[in-house]
Amino acid sequence: MILVTGPNGNVGTELVRMLAAQETLPYKVAAHTPEKIDRLYGTHVPRVHFNFADRTTWPAALEGVTSVFLLYPLPHPRTVETWMLPFVEAMADAGVEHIVYVSVPTAGDTKVVPHYKVERAIEASGVSYTLLRAAFFSQNLCRDITTHAVDIAKYDQIYIPAGKGVTSFIDSRDVAELALKVMESPEEHRNQAYVVTGPEKLDFYQVADIFTEVLGRKITYANPWIPQFWLRVGPRVTWDTLLFMTIVYALTRYGKNAPMTDTLPRLLGRPARTMRDFVEDYRDRFTGEAATRSQKVATPGVMKKVS
Repeated sequence: MILVTGPNGNVGTELVRMLAAQETLPYKVAAHTPEKIDRLYGTHVPRVHFNFADRTTWPAALEGVTSVFLLYPLPHPRTVETWMLPFVEAMADAGVEHIVYVSVPTAGDTKVVPHYKVERAIEASGVSYTLLRAAFFSQNLCRDITTHAVDIAKYDQIYIPAGKGVTSFIDSRDVAELALKVMESPEEHRNQAYVVTGPEKLDFYQVADIFTEVLGRKITYANPWIPQFWLRVGPRVTWDTLLFMTIVYALTRYGKNAPMTDTLPRLLGRPARTMRDFVEDYRDRFTGEAATRSQKVATPGVMKKVS
């Protein structure tokens, strides 16, 4: 039995869809908000109530589970200690046999990254594991918890403080496919750490050019300083989302999100999706009402369209 945490996230969403389309691996979804699960997948998807912040929900979620797809929602130094490390211990105590953990490329040696402590705890738990150290997800540009899709759809602007830093963007659908492959044959990936990236290194000026070509209108990369980013984006997102985005984009600005590997095509036997593939497949998310349907839109004067 597989337990999928983070079923509303970039990778979790795609993984649940893949699991729902097959009949070999039994699974259940760790549902913090059942209404979201129903909206995303329908009522037929098996689920169990789960909340990282409520430890009384953990035993039922872990009952009968042999593999866990573990996703850390909005990593933060405080919740490492209160959520993730205790949950790693709970998985070991419950007899979980394999953990697939979605991490970041710098988590192996960058102690300031919250994933670092989680990885070390998993390694010390005695449970077999596979660490998927994924690069920046292309889908972060259209996640409901961020402002990026709104900024692109309404203001033709990528408003991200990443400077000229480059990122080897990866498509979350590729990571989900790899996670499923690992869970189908966990022994083949026992105690492995994979840095998985897309096939190209891009800065956000180049990303804006790709959006321009695919969408057929000029998209500009604003490249604000981090304080400017806080002022404009802060009122539109939760504080933990703002902190998470700031850390990610600061790492990119200073060259910490630039590795590129051939791990994903080597393991999947096909090329990784490109940024252009992503924009073409998700183009409706960056036009008209689709981008603003579930997001808080900036008030007049907060954002200005760049000509």
